[in-house]
Amino acid sequence: MYQIGFFLFLILSLILPSCTEKPEELNLDQETEALVSILQDELVPLDTDPLSWEDQDLRWLDPIAGKSVVALGESTHGTAEFFDAKHRIFRYLVENHGYKIFAIEADFGESLFIDEAVQKGNTAEIEELMKSKMHFWTWRTQEVKDLLEWMCTYNQGKSEEEKVHYMGVDCQFNTYHPNMVMDYLRSTSIPFQAYADSILSEAEIAYVQNFGSFSSESFSTYLGKLEALQDSMALYKDILVGATSEKEYQLQARIVEVTRQVSEVRYYSLTQQSSINYRDKYMAENTSWLLDYYEGEKIVLWAHNMHIANLEYGVTGMMGNYLSYSLGDQYATIGFLFSQGTFTAVSMDGENYTGMETQTLDTAPKENSLNAIMHYTGEPAFSIEIEALHNYLGWFNAFEQGMEYFQMGSVYNKRPGDYYTVFDPDYFHYMIYFDKSTASELLK
Repeated sequence: MYQIGFFLFLILSLILPSCTEKPEELNLDQETEALVSILQDELVPLDTDPLSWEDQDLRWLDPIAGKSVVALGESTHGTAEFFDAKHRIFRYLVENHGYKIFAIEADFGESLFIDEAVQKGNTAEIEELMKSKMHFWTWRTQEVKDLLEWMCTYNQGKSEEEKVHYMGVDCQFNTYHPNMVMDYLRSTSIPFQAYADSILSEAEIAYVQNFGSFSSESFSTYLGKLEALQDSMALYKDILVGATSEKEYQLQARIVEVTRQVSEVRYYSLTQQSSINYRDKYMAENTSWLLDYYEGEKIVLWAHNMHIANLEYGVTGMMGNYLSYSLGDQYATIGFLFSQGTFTAVSMDGENYTGMETQTLDTAPKENSLNAIMHYTGEPAFSIEIEALHNYLGWFNAFEQGMEYFQMGSVYNKRPGDYYTVFDPDYFHYMIYFDKSTASELLK
């Protein structure tokens, strides 16, 4: 999830009183009026219910519909409109542009259980799998369930080559990975079974103990064992492929790699020994691996705005920064914003988490922020190409002067001003805006 610690660098700011005036009654200054006018001319209006969008409402996506990866963001992890919009966009890209892979900011291992049901077209299994296998409450929602059930229905009666897939790219849990590889290797006749079991058991125990018993030296030794297991699997690849298949071998080899990724993400987060943003680096690598594994099939990628953004952060940047470098113009991003309404998030009081609830943001967006300008258009929902705005001198200057925007992750402290940071027009290719947010519906 998008960590609350990431917001330590955000600028505190005052929030304007609640405003119910129409845009023309706001008495905006001349520069702001000009920005609003340009935005009104360039935006594409959308219905506030994304699932009602017709194909013609989404033709603005066509210029980026040939990209290898189209990444879809979110400025909260609990807004129903964002989730429904991503559902509808994925459906459009599947049906009109041949996209096959839906990748999400979720655990790699858990996604394999869900994708198995998706491949079988088994809608009846989806809800229980979501409840029993998903680690994050953020995705255990009716909106995500609707998307997964649509994927199941879409796959019914189709050939293997035509089917869509659901895959996780995140690397924060080793709940399933070690046992998956042990079960796979035991189904073959490799001579290093006991050796593999000992390494994978150590990985499982280390994860349960949150890597607290490791010194820097012993952790390095532990990583070396996982790498040695990878080498052993590569050495006996012919036997493993012969006993299973090339695709299954590739998948299991990746699970070992993800096991190592989780170990580094957890250990370095615990010890704070590294400036490398391991989690985003590895989410990007897992996304690129999916392109290879599925032989170039195009991907729709779901994650937080900050993960998909072309943002430098740490040595390797955020996931989107990494993918921008590795994929170049084959990577496209669509961010999501809102101004007011409700959303689901964990509450925070000081340093204490006080439980998950439906949050309400009823103050007007910060003056001169991107959210405010979008709010002033009076449009309840729309899409906008960021480059089209950047080409206007007024918008260019506003971006250069440090225009801010609002976004938060899975935790909210009820101080909206804490969640504004500077917007960079290079972060996203497009933005989808909903003036009002509605809280996601958690599965019961």
